[in-house]
Amino acid sequence: MIKNQWYVVLDSKELKKNKLTGVTRFSDKLVFWRDENNDAHCIFDKCCHRGASLRAGKVIDYHVACPFHGFQYDSSGNVTCIPANGKNAKVSDNYKVNAYLVREAYGFIWLWYSDERKNIPEIPYFEDLKEGFSYGGFSETWAVHYTRAIENQLDVVHLPFVHTSTIGKGDKTLVNGPVVKWEDNLMTFYVKNQKDNGHKSRKSQTK
Repeated sequence: MIKNQWYVVLDSKELKKNKLTGVTRFSDKLVFWRDENNDAHCIFDKCCHRGASLRAGKVIDYHVACPFHGFQYDSSGNVTCIPANGKNAKVSDNYKVNAYLVREAYGFIWLWYSDERKNIPEIPYFEDLKEGFSYGGFSETWAVHYTRAIENQLDVVHLPFVHTSTIGKGDKTLVNGPVVKWEDNLMTFYVKNQKDNGHKSRKSQTK
């Protein structure tokens, strides 16, 4: 991934209040949660004490509580409480994990992928979509590298050869498209495969 960039890491709807959401992004295991103001936060999903996964813990007073020994983390990744030492006991600055800068905008949770904390640019977004744009989404887990997932979603040519009994059945080897249309701030993208009866395919087009 390219450093010093904003990246979408979650749909806003995926991050519920008073619940921890654990995901893997940029090859790192991360845990997200919301504070009392509904702002999103993110820290590394590995307790600095014994390495337990924090996503298996819970939110206590808008802090992340480790499921193993109850260590509580704030949004900066610092441990603020070690229950075994007493809730008012001072915690050493050595007890901490990496924290990540996150913002919520345009229906998504964005993460600033950088160690830099000065002169951070605005979140980039399409001007035409900043207002009056709505969308729907869904998610599913594939046991593949993300580059393979993207490649296969875009590659409809392989369907009749690899997925012969499901989405590629019918020996539809001729590819028409893709076609992209913009109407009233709505983008429609489609492509159509059909049987090759000797005619040429319609080439990619954008309108």
